[in-house]
Amino acid sequence: MAAQPAMGSLLTVVEVAFRAAEPAVTPSEGARAVERALERFLRDQPRALARAVARVPHLLPRRATCLTLSSSAAVLGALVAAQGRGRLAAVIVAESRPGCEGVTTARRLAAARIPVRLVVDALAPAAVRDADAVVVGADAVTSTAVWNKCGTFAVALAARAARRPLLVVTAEDRLLPTPLARLLRLPDAEPAAVLRRPPRGVVVVNRLFECTPLDLTSRVVTESGAWRPSAVRARLADGEVSGWWAVAPRRGRGGTRPRR
Repeated sequence: MAAQPAMGSLLTVVEVAFRAAEPAVTPSEGARAVERALERFLRDQPRALARAVARVPHLLPRRATCLTLSSSAAVLGALVAAQGRGRLAAVIVAESRPGCEGVTTARRLAAARIPVRLVVDALAPAAVRDADAVVVGADAVTSTAVWNKCGTFAVALAARAARRPLLVVTAEDRLLPTPLARLLRLPDAEPAAVLRRPPRGVVVVNRLFECTPLDLTSRVVTESGAWRPSAVRARLADGEVSGWWAVAPRRGRGGTRPRR
């Protein structure tokens, strides 16, 4: 959790573990509970993603062009499934620096014989006008925001301006009620990756993840449904948590908690 503080599924695994281990948890009991929860997560995750992926083709027009960014198993599976159902004609992919995960996504789509246009990140918002829908993944979804790779906010704003739907494809283990959402952080990346020796007066901000307002999304697509933002908020408002987060140690490098 300290290493990946923007990934909601890790918080869910620990939440499930502590619910199973209550009321009394020793360190060794907690460790075993987390291990069992992780095993269940690894077993159930592929099935959950497969069910979420299967819902996406029905939400696209026939022969659609979709825009995406970064690398998401859920998004890749959804686009391949859409092509198999005759719903997908082509994909526009943002390169997604600094890791360029979008380049990997482009290669995988091309291997599935899907026509791809790879664009630099700065062009992605403008390229939304050439798409019929924007499809992205999520590292976490809260009652206010979608946490995903930097660049998502820009294409979400472009989708709203161009009146294109924005679909977020993910599993429900990444939907976090407010007490767990408060633990999320946007970790800072190495400034030297942008500018090795900044001149006096220059502060370098390098970050891999960002928050996109939930209300900019059209649907959050999970294994149990395709939910509008209001429905996501209603589901998360009913969520209960065990309270382990109130005593969990805070470790790891600094980061930013967005205002809510």
